[in-house]
Amino acid sequence: MMRRVLFALLLLAAPAGAQDGAPLLLRVAVTPQGQVWVGQRIEVTLTAMTPVRFVTPPSWPDLVASQGRIILLPEGSTIPGTERVNGVSYAALQHGYSVFVAEAGAVVLAPIEMSVRVGGADGQPVDARAGTAETRLIAAVPPGVTDVGRLVVAPSFRMTDAIEGDTREARVGQAMVRTLRLEADDTTAMLLPAATWGSPDGVRVYPDPPVLQDRSDRGVFHALRTERVAYVPQRAGPVELPGFSVTWFDPRSGRARQVTVDPLHVDVLPAAATTATRTPEGGRWLLPFFAVAALLLAGLLAWWWHRRARRHEPSAFRMLALACRSGDARAALRALYRWSDVLLAPRGARTHHGL
Repeated sequence: MMRRVLFALLLLAAPAGAQDGAPLLLRVAVTPQGQVWVGQRIEVTLTAMTPVRFVTPPSWPDLVASQGRIILLPEGSTIPGTERVNGVSYAALQHGYSVFVAEAGAVVLAPIEMSVRVGGADGQPVDARAGTAETRLIAAVPPGVTDVGRLVVAPSFRMTDAIEGDTREARVGQAMVRTLRLEADDTTAMLLPAATWGSPDGVRVYPDPPVLQDRSDRGVFHALRTERVAYVPQRAGPVELPGFSVTWFDPRSGRARQVTVDPLHVDVLPAAATTATRTPEGGRWLLPFFAVAALLLAGLLAWWWHRRARRHEPSAFRMLALACRSGDARAALRALYRWSDVLLAPRGARTHHGL
């Protein structure tokens, strides 16, 4: 919010005596100057200045390397201010870039050109253009470094690892989850080396995608890379989970040192016994045999009952007819239950007829 207020003041207030200056000036500054290190953060500041006012905010261009390879962070900060050039007061806007050189050798940043709408000598808006010359850098690999892929160039660095659970209780088939954290200042998480989880004998390795986090606190960058992996032992016995080694170079002191986490030695126990009843290997073929036999038996019983019902049904019906003609209600009801038993018993419960 404060930056917006300052920018509005720059748009409205024209510094006195500035009308005779150029409508737009561009200036590039690089920190640090001279030789830089591969992987080191380089601050490039582009300053746009006009003697009257900025009518619209500038559209800041990306930096392009015409020679060499660089990594450019997408975010940049813009700070308003005022400057004097050859005795003339200018409204100024400074835009900062964070650049990392990716390889040793000469690096050339291409010239920058901008077109900005500013206030003219009469105060009316005009389109002004300006440009810069190319910027040259020389990048070198820190002394004693042989593997740039395992290099961290930062004023501070820390690497820690942790494993979940008690490794003394590790068993076959149970995952051992290991976490590696790499933290550094004045760099970006994408430049922190990736973990090498290895391929231990008798162990399956399941890594998660890395989590990269960058934040800025009052102009100081903080980078964090977190990686997790699950090791699943396939056999009992001793297992060694690999360690890690990273070369940390501090550009302020010019010193390089090795930061390591030690390998983990684990004695894997056999898989825990289960209490579930298992079918012997030799008797597995009996299961389908018993199932087919049960189905055949059920079919035979149904057929026998159907034949029995057909044989006894005429007799049961004659007894029902005689009971009905006799006028004895109880005898007729018992005969009805008996006849229904003969017909319906195969599909339901047997009827009680103790009346």
